[in-house]
Amino acid sequence: MAKIMMNSLPAELTPEEIAELEAAEKLPVVFDDDCPEMTKETLKQFQRMNKITIGISQDNMKKVKSFGPDYSKILSHLLDLALNDAELIKKCL
Repeated sequence: MAKIMMNSLPAELTPEEIAELEAAEKLPVVFDDDCPEMTKETLKQFQRMNKITIGISQDNMKKVKSFGPDYSKILSHLLDLALNDAELIKKCL
């Protein structure tokens, strides 16, 4: 279930939109076949990942995207390898 705090809503919402959200906030959660309730066993299938945002030059971004649609996985693997290479880390410091 997604949760949005009312104080984090965009300022450009109309009073009607805010009223709709406040009314929706009071409705019960209804689970169905398309959206079943998550059990503890189901939740164990998910892994928490830490995500960060980094700046990459346009040239390097072109290189990374040339690896194909899984470029973010490849980039993540490259970062893992680099962070486990003491000599490479020394070069970067």
